[in-house]
Amino acid sequence: MIIYLVVIFAMRLMGKRQLGELQPSELVTTFLISNVASICIDEPDLPLLSSLVPILLLASLEILNSTAAWYFPGYASLLFGRSMTVIFRGRIDQQALKHLRITTGDLMEALRGQEVFDPRQVWWGVVEPNGRISIAKKSEESQDLPMLPLIVDGRIFSENLALLGRSSDWLDRELQEKSLRAPDVLVLLDNGREQLLIPKKDRPEGRS
Repeated sequence: MIIYLVVIFAMRLMGKRQLGELQPSELVTTFLISNVASICIDEPDLPLLSSLVPILLLASLEILNSTAAWYFPGYASLLFGRSMTVIFRGRIDQQALKHLRITTGDLMEALRGQEVFDPRQVWWGVVEPNGRISIAKKSEESQDLPMLPLIVDGRIFSENLALLGRSSDWLDRELQEKSLRAPDVLVLLDNGREQLLIPKKDRPEGRS
């Protein structure tokens, strides 16, 4: 009962993110916690601390890891990976599939799971760091592209800049007009016609 309660406490301590779709490091931590939790259950002669100490240590390391990822976007990208576009304007990026080692069959299965049976119905499809495929379907009412992330947490998505026909020089000019640098930006979304910019901290939100 004590181990059961401590495992629940440790998972809650790590936050809601660990209770949803897990990143690779979070999945490893969850497996390790389940293994060390079973030590005292399998070996009742061992002291209870044989399980409690490793569980709390693993939970503390995961909290430290996620905190470092919050403050250092480069570390987060290295640890969790980054999203990659696999479909744009209805066309499948075969090089991206090869880089991710995802077969066309896997991609089509993922699309069918979202009730899409024709890749041409997809404006933008991206493989998330957790392996899930997110899509933006074409709209019959509008032919506008979905809002693509150009900057998230100060990290520039050069791939999306290229998809929109934008350059790094264009991005620099946009930020200079607003007296900003990439590290100052929480989110910058663009679809070629509309733009959403949310600066970090107490800067005012801009929309154009």
